Amino acid sequence: MSWSNDDKSTYNSFMDKYKNLFILFVLLFLLLSLKLFYLQVIQGTFYRNVANHQRLNTTHERAYRGIVYDTNGKILVGNESNYVALFYPFEQQYLPSEGTVEQLNQILNRDIKPFIDKGWRYGRVVKIADSLTLDEVFKIQEKKLFLPGIMVVKEPKRQYFDSIENAHVTGYVGEVSADELETLETDGYKAGDYIGRGGIEQSYDKYLRGIDGGLDLEVNAKGQHQKAFSHRAPIIGNSVYLTIDTELQKVAYEALKNTTTSKGAAVVIDVRTGAVKALVSCPSYDTNKVFTNEYRKYLKDKKLPLFNRAIQALYPPGSIFKIITFIAAMEYLKLNPNHIEECTGKFELGDRVYACSSKAGHGKINLITAMTFSCNVYFYKLGLDLGIRVLGKYAKLFYLGEPTGIDIPAEKKGFVPTPEWKKAKMKMIWLKGDTVIFSIGQGALWVTPLQMAATMTAVANKGVYYKPYLVEKIIDVENNNTVYSHLPETKEKIIIADNVWEQLNTALINVVEEGTAKRTKFSTMKVAAKTGTAQNPHGEDHAWVVAYAPADNPQIALAVIVENGGSGGIISVPVAREILKKYFNIQEDDGNTVNQKVHKER
Repeated sequence: MSWSNDDKSTYNSFMDKYKNLFILFVLLFLLLSLKLFYLQVIQGTFYRNVANHQRLNTTHERAYRGIVYDTNGKILVGNESNYVALFYPFEQQYLPSEGTVEQLNQILNRDIKPFIDKGWRYGRVVKIADSLTLDEVFKIQEKKLFLPGIMVVKEPKRQYFDSIENAHVTGYVGEVSADELETLETDGYKAGDYIGRGGIEQSYDKYLRGIDGGLDLEVNAKGQHQKAFSHRAPIIGNSVYLTIDTELQKVAYEALKNTTTSKGAAVVIDVRTGAVKALVSCPSYDTNKVFTNEYRKYLKDKKLPLFNRAIQALYPPGSIFKIITFIAAMEYLKLNPNHIEECTGKFELGDRVYACSSKAGHGKINLITAMTFSCNVYFYKLGLDLGIRVLGKYAKLFYLGEPTGIDIPAEKKGFVPTPEWKKAKMKMIWLKGDTVIFSIGQGALWVTPLQMAATMTAVANKGVYYKPYLVEKIIDVENNNTVYSHLPETKEKIIIADNVWEQLNTALINVVEEGTAKRTKFSTMKVAAKTGTAQNPHGEDHAWVVAYAPADNPQIALAVIVENGGSGGIISVPVAREILKKYFNIQEDDGNTVNQKVHKER
């Protein structure tokens, strides 16, 4: 069949008319195919996950946190089971009868109907009762067939042993706040999780947390739970082993508690490693009661039991700073320790008179006896000869004015004043009088008990300054392997001539044998110590003592302060004595040392 010219013209006109439409349909088909390919192949995994997420819901079974042990393997922090009653509405298609609700009310001695109504309404697992007793658990289990939708499960609850003595070491746990979740969500935290607050619980939270388990639940289009089809067992957190000796903690705490003010701190450090054997702040608080009404009492207590005095409280060091002045005088001034000065009981500088610890004066004394009896006048003169720049240099040489780096949070760094600081802060120039009081540890010089204990480790070690630490090792109990093991860390060695260390050691032994720290004298062991009474413009003076022992082969160093205690030789030294007796297992009673005359110092 042949086409006429008119037919060809008509056909060409038709094709021209619909050609663009045909191309459009082809393009749309190709775009649709590409979109389907993109959604089903390229993005398929993503959308399957979204669909599964909408279809599935997970109930979390909280993991037990890791156990914390002391240096002897005694449990300091463990876990106990908290029994909880849950309502699973997807296990039934109707509300429990009034009889069932009444039975639960009688067993639990509380009204659970509002919780059940909530669960039914939203189709979610709901906690209807917390902290069940074993009797309540058994009664629910006995009547389980008559209590459809009700299940009892165990949730972990932190348990602290010797909680008051160890509170400032261990810290406690609390629920993650909404503000914290904004930054912690990427680390796997979720609403309802618990996180460490203070102490080891906070510093080592990532090790202690554990991994939550839970049920995978299927939900319908309304988001209601239909059935459970898989379960993941939770994994307990890692075990943390501390350097702390719990029994030594108890002795230190009781000794502080029995002082006149019951306020203070004590720190004991192994001078060979930096391991902290005791870190006590008194008064303290019960970490098992932080979520009870008792906690409100702690917040209102004027003695500040929540305040960790061992690492956060700042005090003037008083006469224990004479250790630094002693070293500076021998090292910088090349002072002969036999150099004699006369103490009349006072020191005049311009129109100011600075008192000595002895009103009658110490007479003619040398450097060793000045340290032994804590003569202020001798050290006032040394301070002026040295000047503030040199004194400040030696203070910082012993790392005062900076944190020790201990592995718990909120440590304060103390403060070493300078002429520039005084000019900027007080709009006043530095005076010789400022240097005079600085030389005996007064003025704007601030330290923590931990810093002074660490300083004494450096003195005991002849310049080797160990960074204090509390965690010895961390064990993954699930896989039975060590995930962390502490290696002793030292700061840059303090270079001082050997003869200076030897003379200082002699002086500190004399402080115990003949001077202000006689109450730490033992017949079986020599102790090196220095006492101090730090002036306090807001009340009674603070009582200090620092020490290391045995003096000829040091094992531990310690620092003790009793707030508003008065004289260090009278108030804080007996605390140090109890600590030394416990650590070295000394059976010797206080006997002839208790009533010996003690020289007062400032």
